Amino acid sequence: MNKIFNYSLYVFLLLIFATSCREAMKLKSSVRKTQSQMRIVNTSVNRLKRSVGINNKKNKEQEKEEESTDYLTVKQKNMLNNYASIFDFLNKGDKQIKSDNFTWDSIQNVYYLKGKNYKTIKPNNEVFGWHPYWMGSKWENYPFELLSTISYFSYKVDPLTGFYTDENHEQIKEWRNTAMVDSAKAKNTRVLLTVSCHGHDNNNEFLDNEDRWDVLINTTSDLLLNRKDSIQGDGIDLNFENLPYFKREKFNRFVKKFKRDLNNKFEKENKEFFLSITLPAFNSKDNFDVKELQKHADLLIIMGYDYHIGGEAQGAVAPLQSSENSSLSLLSTIQHYQQQGIDPSKTILALPYYGSLWVGSLQQSGNNVTNTSTFEKPLTYSEIRKKYIDNDQLNIDPFRDEKSMTNYYSLNFEDNTTQELWFDDDYTLRKKYDFALSNQLKGIGIWALGYDNGYDDLWNVIEDKFSTDKKVIVNPIAESEGYPIKLSKYLLRYKSIFITAAVFFLMTVILAFLVLLFDWNVRNSIIKNQLYFLLFVAVVFILLLPITTLIFNGLNKILPMGNVFVKPQWIYYLSYFIGVITMFFAYRIKIKPIKRP
Repeated sequence: MNKIFNYSLYVFLLLIFATSCREAMKLKSSVRKTQSQMRIVNTSVNRLKRSVGINNKKNKEQEKEEESTDYLTVKQKNMLNNYASIFDFLNKGDKQIKSDNFTWDSIQNVYYLKGKNYKTIKPNNEVFGWHPYWMGSKWENYPFELLSTISYFSYKVDPLTGFYTDENHEQIKEWRNTAMVDSAKAKNTRVLLTVSCHGHDNNNEFLDNEDRWDVLINTTSDLLLNRKDSIQGDGIDLNFENLPYFKREKFNRFVKKFKRDLNNKFEKENKEFFLSITLPAFNSKDNFDVKELQKHADLLIIMGYDYHIGGEAQGAVAPLQSSENSSLSLLSTIQHYQQQGIDPSKTILALPYYGSLWVGSLQQSGNNVTNTSTFEKPLTYSEIRKKYIDNDQLNIDPFRDEKSMTNYYSLNFEDNTTQELWFDDDYTLRKKYDFALSNQLKGIGIWALGYDNGYDDLWNVIEDKFSTDKKVIVNPIAESEGYPIKLSKYLLRYKSIFITAAVFFLMTVILAFLVLLFDWNVRNSIIKNQLYFLLFVAVVFILLLPITTLIFNGLNKILPMGNVFVKPQWIYYLSYFIGVITMFFAYRIKIKPIKRP
């Protein structure tokens, strides 16, 4: 039986092929005739051009211009020129996207939109900022358009469980409900949750028990994917400081598992998981295997600060080059990680928005005066501006140490007390941003957002170095601003309605087709043309297949032994023979029209 069906199918396909070849030959003959007529027309046109003195030869520049039409964007340019009114009508709800708002870049062959509404970080750069929970609602003043990524600081790991610590409860509650996430996402800023585990003993305890890894993975995935109002986070920033060297391999395994498991959880939500890892500037930097970690991390963040905080020797928080009394510097840190094989294209350098205050007293011994200073506290940039730079009573400009590229005040008071303050401003940070970019790093980080609250000068440097107010639109018709994408979203939203309408429409077409078959003139016109005849047979076969399947399933339900008499593969045979019988009677039956008196 299978052979008979196969032979019949082969014959059917041969008939289609033979008929198609015949029609193709007719079409080819028509094309040749048309080409011949076009050659005659072109000859006449060229003759006319020569008679009026028009040179028909093309120079290289003209040929190059014609070749440029191969770019899709040039075709889009012509479409916008010709159909601008239609484009504006379809995008009438959008005040920014209009046909006359696009600017054509003839060098890059792209459109772009320019204006403050399109200000964003350049695609090849990264500006990362931490928002510490103690900054409260200061995020309301953040220019999110100048941040690629913002990370809420932080989920504090309980090393004994993997859950967050008891004193961290209020911060986690804030993370679940903060509108900061909504505001950031509205500006296309990526939102992360920092997971912090600090201290030699804490890291040692947590990494020794893999069951705690699972607790951390499950808890953080829930915090990211099940926030208030269903506004989800995008990933995690791992901040493990003072990592023990002998836990280097376990940390690698933890990061690999963390990335894999959260990737799987995010894929179920049709989202991509983003992972960043912070690396120390100097202390325990050898304990991180950057070659292995960068296989799993999307971003590596070098913490370029805290070089002279709480130590014996005062100095710059983030020195560009080493001073006389220290070998620590941003330069030595970057060189170390470069020697370790770090990938600069996924690495950024985080810099401080704070300074360090040292206090001391002058002591005279004979002709010698000594100053004993100790670290007092860090001061945020906004505190430094208010207490020192903008303080009219102080009225002293800071010095600038060119080697460390850091500002400092050295103040002596009447009571023989002293203050020494080291800090960065817009000028020194600009130079350090240049240093990061000159080493091919992807960008910079900020510790911490809100430390400059009330001042815009540091943001102005970021805007100048890393932002653009141009938004490239390669294909205005088809990209997200264009009508087709909007239409697709609309169709997906109401797909059930459209599917129902499509089913009813298909049923109507089928019924109309069957009604037409009752007219013998229609049947004769189909039979006379072999190609139409074969297409008709194919359509009937396709229509009969679900009908036969429906009958077969009905028989199996009615007859308990139906499977014994009617095998599943016989559906195709039944459809084939029903189609043949239908065609036979359809060809023979002729219903004559009724003549009216």
